[in-house]
Amino acid sequence: MLAGACTRGSPEPADNVILITLDTTRADVLSCYGGSARATPNLGAFAERALTFDVARSVAPLTVPAHASMLTGLVPPRHGVRDNGVARLPSSADTLAERARAAGLETAAFVSALVLDHGFGLDQGFDTYAQPTRPAAAASNHYVSRRAEDTVAQTIAWLDARDRTRRFFLWVHLFDPHVPYAPPPECLERAGGDPYRGEVAYVDRELGRLFERLEELDLFASSLVVVVGDHGESLGEHGEATHSAYCYDATLRVPLLVSFPDGRGAGERSESVVSVVDVFPTALAALGLDAGATHDGHDLASAVPADRAVYCESYAGWYDYGWSPLAGVANAQSKYLASSTDEFFDLRLDPRELRDRAAERQTDVAAARARLAEFLARPALSPEPLGASVERSAWLRELGYGSSVEAPFAPPSPLAPSDRPSPASRRAELDTLLAANAALEARRLDEAARVLGELLAANPKHALAHDLAAIAALELGDFARAKELLLARLALGGDSADTRMNLALACERLGDDARAEAAWQRACELDPESVRAAEGLAALLERTGRAEAARKVRAAVQSRATK
Repeated sequence: MLAGACTRGSPEPADNVILITLDTTRADVLSCYGGSARATPNLGAFAERALTFDVARSVAPLTVPAHASMLTGLVPPRHGVRDNGVARLPSSADTLAERARAAGLETAAFVSALVLDHGFGLDQGFDTYAQPTRPAAAASNHYVSRRAEDTVAQTIAWLDARDRTRRFFLWVHLFDPHVPYAPPPECLERAGGDPYRGEVAYVDRELGRLFERLEELDLFASSLVVVVGDHGESLGEHGEATHSAYCYDATLRVPLLVSFPDGRGAGERSESVVSVVDVFPTALAALGLDAGATHDGHDLASAVPADRAVYCESYAGWYDYGWSPLAGVANAQSKYLASSTDEFFDLRLDPRELRDRAAERQTDVAAARARLAEFLARPALSPEPLGASVERSAWLRELGYGSSVEAPFAPPSPLAPSDRPSPASRRAELDTLLAANAALEARRLDEAARVLGELLAANPKHALAHDLAAIAALELGDFARAKELLLARLALGGDSADTRMNLALACERLGDDARAEAAWQRACELDPESVRAAEGLAALLERTGRAEAARKVRAAVQSRATK
């Protein structure tokens, strides 16, 4: 067992970097972290050639913020992406792909879900950014995704077709261990009948195909290969079935394995406190590039300070549920979480974080709070709202629509006083939300409307409940109620293309064409490539006698789709 990361001098430079990110993957389900060897043999075999980090954490239990931190080396308060779908990574960000491309490397990304749609800015610096096809209409409340076998097949095809005289940076993202869990029968059986672990087993199976091709191409010998989770899955711990609401280790602890081209650390383990922000400096150092001193990460080829603390947060509760902000710091001994109520856990005595010791450890709380303040005081990038890019908004201006794109809904500091409830105090709301979602999926619309109405009566600031209740009302034909709910949701602050599209549909059915057109326009601004938003706007224009304008809307979207 290593006390720190590699310390045996400078590593041999890598020709290439291969980053494999495992969405929604707990470390403890992998065989190299004590999970089933039968379910994850390929990742177990990879661990034999890699340095395995036992105490790796994400910066957030959310896909976009976590990946933004991997690609920039910045914690979320600095890069500005605090939740999925609320802001784009600013164009001023200095990303790993941009640095690699500037050094002459070919850059490619193959992502498996539209939660990482290029409209969120993570495509910066990639020559190729392949993602699932965007649907013309939303089919469910879940993210559109593709299976690991499709992403891996596309990745292997790219590896086989590329110019092998060029160095490259490759990012592969696999999404499968995400609700709803639906593993192939063979993988479900390998996982002992557990659907979540069956999805992880399926990802492991497909990674075996990718690892085999990397071996055949002799790429392990010339590449830094990093396998890392973006966040975990609670599976009922702390009252959370999935992830996003809390910063307990059930969703923050992630697998992190690093295979160096010179074989250093192969088969060894490190107990160093590390973070997903470390991907950025580790990859740049392996390529022989200077990462600079303005990031928050640490090169994992060098010794990690024993007293290191890492940052974590979840603003999903603040954006979506009406809760207070949540952020914290963790070191080798403890974790502190700040919200409208402090929490402090002694991780040596209580690794599952079951006993809050904040009241009895006030000196430690004060020290951790000061450490958190240091992270929050670091300079941040200027925020950019969704749809803000000149290229993406140009077609709307050409049609005569003035831009109404606003700055992102700025969240408060987790250290600022808050009159909102702490996330820990509202755990019961998660079960209510799950019940409402299940009712919506099963089209038990009256039940969904009732459950969501009860939730909103108890918590009027619950933005997501407003959105879901409006969907139920639309499906039930209660357009006045849907409009009321959506306007109330927008009054809470924040915005989304889906909220605006649903508002447009309700207004159209109520004969309020002016408000409907404004809502369709805003949806197009927030998501200029949304076929659904553009078609909604075009249909309204056509119905109100503006056929030429409707034609231009459809032509603009078709033009964007073919680029």
